[in-house]
Amino acid sequence: MEENKMMEKRLEQLEERVRLLEEGLQLSSSIVYPDKQQQQYVTQAEKKPVEWDILIFQKILPPLFIVVFIIGVLWGFKAVSDYGILTAPVKVMLGYVVGLVLIGLGVWQIKQSRKSLGQMLLGGAIPVLMLTTFAMHQLYAMTGPTTSFLLNILWIMLGLFFTYRYKSQGIGIVSTVGGVFVPFLIKSTSPNIAVFSFYEAILFTLFLWIALRLGYKLLFYVSVVFLQIALITFTLFSGNLEEHKLLYILPVFVQQGALLIGILLSKQMLRDLAYTLFSVMLVSLIWIELIFTTNEASIIIVIIGLIYGACLYKYQKDVIRTPIFIANASLALLYLVQLQLEDLFFEGLIGLSLVYLYVYKKFNNTLHIILATIAYFFALMYISNYSIDDWLSWGMLHWIVFLVGTSFLVYYISLNNKQSVVVRNIGVPYFAALFLYFLYMIGSLVAGDVGSNLERVFTSALWIITAVLFMLLSGRLSLQQGKYVGVGILFFTLAKIILFDISFVTVPIKALLFIVLGIVGLLVSRVYYKK
Repeated sequence: MEENKMMEKRLEQLEERVRLLEEGLQLSSSIVYPDKQQQQYVTQAEKKPVEWDILIFQKILPPLFIVVFIIGVLWGFKAVSDYGILTAPVKVMLGYVVGLVLIGLGVWQIKQSRKSLGQMLLGGAIPVLMLTTFAMHQLYAMTGPTTSFLLNILWIMLGLFFTYRYKSQGIGIVSTVGGVFVPFLIKSTSPNIAVFSFYEAILFTLFLWIALRLGYKLLFYVSVVFLQIALITFTLFSGNLEEHKLLYILPVFVQQGALLIGILLSKQMLRDLAYTLFSVMLVSLIWIELIFTTNEASIIIVIIGLIYGACLYKYQKDVIRTPIFIANASLALLYLVQLQLEDLFFEGLIGLSLVYLYVYKKFNNTLHIILATIAYFFALMYISNYSIDDWLSWGMLHWIVFLVGTSFLVYYISLNNKQSVVVRNIGVPYFAALFLYFLYMIGSLVAGDVGSNLERVFTSALWIITAVLFMLLSGRLSLQQGKYVGVGILFFTLAKIILFDISFVTVPIKALLFIVLGIVGLLVSRVYYKK
């Protein structure tokens, strides 16, 4: 009886637990969890609808019709000039009046809370004032170069002030584009390189500072690109610059220095600064190559490399700054090798690809895997046209370094990689193909002047040994691809003997090649069949 009572109590406890579990399941099933698509729809529903009035009347119409207005002013001046209604001084005066009126209207519109329209009017005033100064100087010869240059600087400074005062990126872009070409608006029989260089360098620095301070990306890129355009244009029209090399290249160094200071001190737009600094480094190397002698360029590159090396030492753990410092420092080192040790330039390319791959693995920086690929591609193009003509030669060193570097690249890329099998499936056969070509050149080197028959024998023998080594190492290194690559080399060697060698070698050599290849093939088949 007592046992029956105990069993009944246990049954009641189990029934209670089952009831509680069922209630819990019903409660959890009543809760609806939103999936990703529902969350996306909710997010899209929460987005504000397009305010067409603001888009059309504040963002599209003002910049469009301010351009139309400026074009109309220019055509109006041409019309009154053609009919002789206005004299040159009156036209110049009217141009300045129009520019000042636009400034006044722009300031008034901003005070009336019509910010977009006001900014467009202020932005339109700058080119009107600059074009009027250009006409006064170039067309009517009313002012000399110095006065015109100072007036244009005044208009650019005004644009700079409006950009900062009214937080307008549009005014800044108009001002920097116009400011860059101010020296080209001045008539001069002998261009003053010092004035040009200092002016462009200071102008770029000022607009870069505003772009970084206000976070204006478009102004940032426009100021960087248009400085280079100005330098190229000045080069095309100025002729020989040998006597003033340092002055002429000054804006390039100032640009790189300002960007470097920006990436060291700024806390915003760091990625934009980093990638732009690398691009400017590439452009700077081109300018240095074009302008300076080998020794001069070497001194400059050493200084640049030391600067980036010091920055790298200070910011070793920074995931944004460090990769760019490594990239620029390694570029400087590679260029220095090209200048002073040209025969080792190929080894520098391979080293550079390895450095970039290491940086990509450590910092997960996409730029560096692209750079590593480009560096390796150039190395491949270089080595493909380089043959081995002696045992102790640069060709032998280049090929050995290339093969060692390629094998390490394949290994390092497959290391801790989700696609390691795919990498090895492609990398191992690729390395084997390069190694076979290397052995072909070694066979030619061994045969020397003895004859082509000996060359074919040596090459086939080396390929057979290579096939055996691949299959042996596949077991030792747990490299499954090696087994299949070794078999592939055997088939390839057989095809080579049948298609190319059999018609040229003697019967004893034919017999030797086929016997050796047959024995190796049977042994391989037996070994893997046994396993």
